[in-house]
Amino acid sequence: MLIILALLTLFGGALAYAGDWLGRKLGKQRLSLFGIRPRHTATLITTVTGCITVALTVIGMTLVNESFRAWITRGDRILVELRENEARLKELQVRNTELQRVNRQLRTEQARLGEELKQLETEYKARLEQVQALEAQLAQAQQQLRQSRSQLAQAQAQLEQARQIREQLQQQIRTVREQIVALQRQQDQLRRQNDEFAEQGAALASENAKLDAENRRLQAQNQQLAEQNRRLAEENQQIEAQNSILLERNASLRRQRDELDRAARELAQLANIRLSPIAVQMGEELGRTSIPAGWSEVRVRQALQDLLSLADKTARERGAVPAPAQTRAVFIPEKRVRLASGEQAEITEGESLEAVQQNIRASNDPVVVVAVALTNTAQGEPAPIELRLYRNRKVFEAGEEIARTSVDCRAERNPLGQVLSFLQTEVRERAIEAGILPRQERAGAPPTVGETSPETLLELMERARQCRTTRVTLIVRAAKTTYAGDTLSLKFEVLPDRTAGRG
Repeated sequence: MLIILALLTLFGGALAYAGDWLGRKLGKQRLSLFGIRPRHTATLITTVTGCITVALTVIGMTLVNESFRAWITRGDRILVELRENEARLKELQVRNTELQRVNRQLRTEQARLGEELKQLETEYKARLEQVQALEAQLAQAQQQLRQSRSQLAQAQAQLEQARQIREQLQQQIRTVREQIVALQRQQDQLRRQNDEFAEQGAALASENAKLDAENRRLQAQNQQLAEQNRRLAEENQQIEAQNSILLERNASLRRQRDELDRAARELAQLANIRLSPIAVQMGEELGRTSIPAGWSEVRVRQALQDLLSLADKTARERGAVPAPAQTRAVFIPEKRVRLASGEQAEITEGESLEAVQQNIRASNDPVVVVAVALTNTAQGEPAPIELRLYRNRKVFEAGEEIARTSVDCRAERNPLGQVLSFLQTEVRERAIEAGILPRQERAGAPPTVGETSPETLLELMERARQCRTTRVTLIVRAAKTTYAGDTLSLKFEVLPDRTAGRG
């Protein structure tokens, strides 16, 4: 703007000078235009010259200076935009203030969440200690269960002895009671005879004395029998008290026996001989899952639960059903192991899953977990399984050649049969040798490593049928990058057999 002001001042001075010079010159020449006086003619020419000079000045400044040109063409609009920008700036400042307030609130919330996270970590550690304490209590309870079983056997033996003693005492009590009843009858008879003998007189005094002596002897014997009966009653009460204690222990032992019967039934389900049709055979695969390295404990646990659900679904489809009070048709049976101390311990399904989870996390490598049937399972029974772990390494790159063969394209040679035989023998053997984990879906059937759609085989046979030679070379490649636990996907390449025309 300073440059524009300087230029306008310069052009204004030049305009004043040029107008003065032109007016003096025209005044001296006394020119006349359109019949106007020379003085007015000079004034008119000077005025027109000044207007033209101003117009040329503005045009020249417009062409030369961009700022002047913008001021001339968009001056009003610039002022309006300036006011709008000032209003928008104020709105943005208000909005910035609000965002700063929200930011402060978020920082406060972040600090609070950090404190809550620390509290949760503290609570998690406390819960972990509780779990460890519960595991110790579980081991102690298992030890007590084994002791209780031995005590159960001893108590059963004692109970059997107590039953025999009680039967003997009851038999003796019945015998003594019969003797007492007989003695009472005999005493009554003797009293009646004594009364008769007293009426007969002195002649029978000696016999009466004898009878009195016999009566006293019988009374003494009766007292002895009564004392013996009292002792037997006291012993019977003691036996009944002991019997009530034994009955209570027997009830406890019966509950333990019921638990043992349940365990026996579960063990009986592991037998290979079944009267019902076989639903799942030993060694059959019921499901598998791949677990990448570095997964958290929660994700590994969830993956194992998903695998058990998949195995449950497969077993149900084949005819297995859950055991009473169970939700899955498959289960991991309890195991009995011998500890370093020589004692035996039982490992439950939860403990087995925990051991598998720890082995997976400790491997630090991708792992394949396969659920395999342990024994033959009849229809209508739950299927015992085990989880087997394999390293999930890379076996084939995408496009890597697996095997190749020469196929005779003539119809009488059954080219489709040649391709199927090649896939079921050489391709499968090469894949298993390379590291693919085969799937034993049905016992007795050969394991599978992949699948090929019928459309792909038909397309392959159509290409072979249209070949111009009698033989072609069939190359089988991996359709994608394949790991040990994946299903092998194949793609085929058909080339002319260069050895077909040689003889």
